[in-house]
Amino acid sequence: KMAAFTGLRLGDLVKLDWDLHVRDKAIIFVAKKRKGRAVIPITPTLRRLLDRREWRTRPVLRNSRGKAWTESGLGSVFQKHKPEWFDRTMHDLRGTYVKWLAVMGLTDEQIARIVGWTAKRVSEVRARYVGEQRVIVSLVERLTAVK
Repeated sequence: KMAAFTGLRLGDLVKLDWDLHVRDKAIIFVAKKRKGRAVIPITPTLRRLLDRREWRTRPVLRNSRGKAWTESGLGSVFQKHKPEWFDRTMHDLRGTYVKWLAVMGLTDEQIARIVGWTAKRVSEVRARYVGEQRVIVSLVERLTAVK
């Protein structure tokens, strides 16, 4: 759920730290992979998820023994316990988060600031996934309206 509501990569999720990254209104994080600065707004849903964490210590995500997750450990548990209908990887949740932000009406520049990408990269994702989704929805509406 943290991956879906933050758009953070697996490697960044396991490093997410209460003291260093989590603020009142946003999670501020310098991404490990490309060093992009992400400023992730804490939506009411994300706030509820954060507030359910038992430990307010480093890091935010911990396993059932209270220990910090490793990338391989969290990735393995995700693969074992993901819903049967979900045919994606944990990394795909990053793109899903970007797509959701686009559908919610944010600009490419706003999304880029949130996830630590360039506006050009966001534009490419928007064109491919959001535009494609709208075309399909439009086609289905037209085809089902035929008598």
